[in-house]
Amino acid sequence: MLGKTVSHYLVTRELGVGGMGVVYEAQDTRLPRTVAVKFLPQEFAADHEAALGLLREAEAVALINHPNICTIYEIDHDGGASFIVMERLEGVSLQVHLARGRLQTKEIIDIALQVTEALAAAHAKGVVHRDIKPGNIFVSTDGLVKVMDFGLARRFMVPDTGQMVPDETVIPGRPLGTMNYMAPERILQMPLDPRSDLFSLGVVIYEMATNRRPFASVSPADTVTNVLEVDPPPLTRVAADRPTALGAVVQRLLAKRADDRYQSAMELRDALRSVEKPSRWSRLFRWSL
Repeated sequence: MLGKTVSHYLVTRELGVGGMGVVYEAQDTRLPRTVAVKFLPQEFAADHEAALGLLREAEAVALINHPNICTIYEIDHDGGASFIVMERLEGVSLQVHLARGRLQTKEIIDIALQVTEALAAAHAKGVVHRDIKPGNIFVSTDGLVKVMDFGLARRFMVPDTGQMVPDETVIPGRPLGTMNYMAPERILQMPLDPRSDLFSLGVVIYEMATNRRPFASVSPADTVTNVLEVDPPPLTRVAADRPTALGAVVQRLLAKRADDRYQSAMELRDALRSVEKPSRWSRLFRWSL
């Protein structure tokens, strides 16, 4: 693709490859801007279902206008290839960011809060991301966090009351996503539920705080068993310097039953803010110790 012009975008370099697409940097020849262009992987280029998935991603993100969600400019076709044109971000994925060194608690909470804001906006529009993981979270050079890759996103109903109604449809077969970050109900292919995104974010926060994945094992089967049946070591046992309140938030996020987790991203946001700004009495208690 390098050096080729697709529609009115001149492809200049490859930015990354994932299971859901290949992303290139490109120059818009009509407007003075640099963009990111996402194509299907070569093996799926002629796959009708994969092309529909790309369209669903564009439609899902088009519903949401939020600073913590990567903006999609358009979806187009050229020479039989479907592609999405997105804003070009400067920075790295959270996966790369974590590999650079241990994060301070303040930064962990800041990143978690920004992802939570993105999920609150998506869920309010009836969109479940279904693939929250460090590789799909982008940390810009200025500290702005963006949730990306809605390729597995699905819609659920939000009635006039504001109450979320899960989609009752289940697609038979192997669940799509990354097992290390997948909620139990996703693995079991239960009805679509936005609280599964909160579980996945809990895994990400645990990983940010401890530099280890809570359910990872030597085999995919063992990882699935851990997600479904095993409670990971408490966050503060693995990383004793992290706040007890942060450990409590993560423990609730990683509850096996969705009903035992925070029931909305907004509820989680409030809990994270309380970790970020502990009460006057808790500060006095720590000082007295």
